[in-house]
Amino acid sequence: MRISFEFENFSLCKLQKAKRVNYFFFIFFSILSDAVKWHSDCDDRAMKHSRTSVVIAGAAPDTGNHGVTALCHSAVLGLQERGIEEFTIFDHDLGIGPTGKPAGQDEFQTKSLPFKAGKRVYQGANMHHARLKQLMGMSSPPLRAMHGSDAVVDVSGGDSFTDIYGPARFDQITLPKLMALDANVPLILMPQTYGPFLYKRSRKIARKILSECTLAFARDVDSLEYLRELLGESFDEDKHRLGVDLAFGLPAIGDVKKPFDAVGINVSGLLWNKLDNAREQFGLKANYRGVLANLCRHILKTTQVSILLVPHVTPGGGGESDLPACRALKASLPEHFRSRVLIEENARTPATLKGVIAQTQWFAGARMHATIAALSSVVPVANMAYSGKARGVFASCKAAEHVFDMRTMRTDELTNALIEDFENRDKNHTALRSQVLQVKRQWAYQMDAISAAIKACANLKEKAYA
Repeated sequence: MRISFEFENFSLCKLQKAKRVNYFFFIFFSILSDAVKWHSDCDDRAMKHSRTSVVIAGAAPDTGNHGVTALCHSAVLGLQERGIEEFTIFDHDLGIGPTGKPAGQDEFQTKSLPFKAGKRVYQGANMHHARLKQLMGMSSPPLRAMHGSDAVVDVSGGDSFTDIYGPARFDQITLPKLMALDANVPLILMPQTYGPFLYKRSRKIARKILSECTLAFARDVDSLEYLRELLGESFDEDKHRLGVDLAFGLPAIGDVKKPFDAVGINVSGLLWNKLDNAREQFGLKANYRGVLANLCRHILKTTQVSILLVPHVTPGGGGESDLPACRALKASLPEHFRSRVLIEENARTPATLKGVIAQTQWFAGARMHATIAALSSVVPVANMAYSGKARGVFASCKAAEHVFDMRTMRTDELTNALIEDFENRDKNHTALRSQVLQVKRQWAYQMDAISAAIKACANLKEKAYA
């Protein structure tokens, strides 16, 4: 009988025979080592807990991507303010410990738990290791965390619940959701983008998750309509609701009442560092480097304001890091302009970055959560889009006309559009103020609904164990 374990498109059968046997025993003994804990695990699952608690998945705070970390911190802060007391956050670290402290949040009520992707299935921190144990009727630290919580709240990185990034990424995003559903733990999907799902297998799994979850918020109207189309008769208006991006609730740390005499620009390492790859992957018509260089030259030549380059994915982001891209853009400008071009290198958290962005006169960028930091701070902002995800979020503030699509606009068109947006920044600021206030009210409403759903799950659990 031939057995193969498929994880992230990695087939055990493709290994050489000797390696395959060794690999199997690695997994087998790793699982066996935890078997002795099974009875105590069962006791843990049946134990009544006294504090309202959740597991947060799909928003690891240790990726170097401040946009994803912003989602994590916003979720923790919003739920803690509404009475949720304990948080276990799945991340990519190697050990259990306290997470980085969000502004205003009690770090002792929050712990991280390693839950990594990858092909090393024999490692205890590997998510597929935990899933395999679950399918074999055994426990693991992630599964125990789920059983010990009142609900699993899942963010999917804000925009990763789709199969456009490949089957491995899709499996990574859906695995914690399927684990929660199979463990009969309530699953709540925080505001995010859904789809597209291009393949039959992906659509089947997505329908299962979205039909069986307790609550699912879409972060824009387009995504909610996609849910409606995908689910058909299974769409439930009480369960599938419209929300806004979690990052609208992130506080800004800094003296935001003292604005800089500067405009802010986020330089995306994803698009700058490997320009040709980005053009091919996203189908860009505009030359990203050329647009930014032209925009900077115009601002520096026609005004006295300085330019602040703001990285939003820092060295932990690997080859997609924004910091070297910021440095490269500055170096590409004429030498006599460089003294007026600054690079923000001291802000190391989403909240401090938001505080910096909030002090600029105008902001432009391709990283969506960098531009959301500006949008939610009522800073006039232009998004340089390389996908369709930004338009829906900006539309929630009636600001979709400030999203400029690099897939359809040529270099000169995009440069001129950004210059015009910059020159109209004062008028745009006035229009933005009232819209952002309404979006923040909607953010508070959705967090009220999510926390109420978690507490309802906690009450049901308490009655079950009474």
